Amino acid sequence: MLFLRKPSEAAIREALATRQSAPFSYPHVRATRTAPPQGWRINHMRALLGTGRASFEAAVGALFSWKFLAIDGLEVFPSASILEPGTSVAIRSYHFGVWSLDFCRVLYVLRDEREPQGAILRTGFGYGTLPGHAVRGEEAFTMEWHAVSEEIWYDIYSFSLPANPLVKLLSPIARATQRRFARQSLEKAARFLANPLF
Repeated sequence: MLFLRKPSEAAIREALATRQSAPFSYPHVRATRTAPPQGWRINHMRALLGTGRASFEAAVGALFSWKFLAIDGLEVFPSASILEPGTSVAIRSYHFGVWSLDFCRVLYVLRDEREPQGAILRTGFGYGTLPGHAVRGEEAFTMEWHAVSEEIWYDIYSFSLPANPLVKLLSPIARATQRRFARQSLEKAARFLANPLF
């Protein structure tokens, strides 16, 4: 949804309320947990944030309170919501002189999910788009704890397609915006671990 004026928090709450029971806007729900659908755009970026179990726990806490998604020009509502499956959020952003609202719902939450050998723990969540989002698809945000090396990796993975003809027309810009968001989220997480008071 596009706006010439900044949408108020009251307007955002109202828009979210109308989407509480809305279906997802794409058919391949939870495919970030299995395999991406063919023909969809994939964006996968990851970064080594640091080492240490305490730092990993701090990073998980920040991720689950939406801190790493609140980058320049982007806000998540409700920001204080408990992150659990079924939580719906609105993302307010400002690009090229226009405000937009995009809507998502949390699909799943991972808590210390172990690989078969147990050397890597994954904690994070995935959300899917709702009607009104500029794209259709799914995105997963995962913190990895590598037990042997004590490395902390932050992984962002998504698949998407434009949700309407305008976004399709502006596809190169939309794709660049998605990549910039992921890169800035990774950078913010790295800064947070370097200075948790940041």
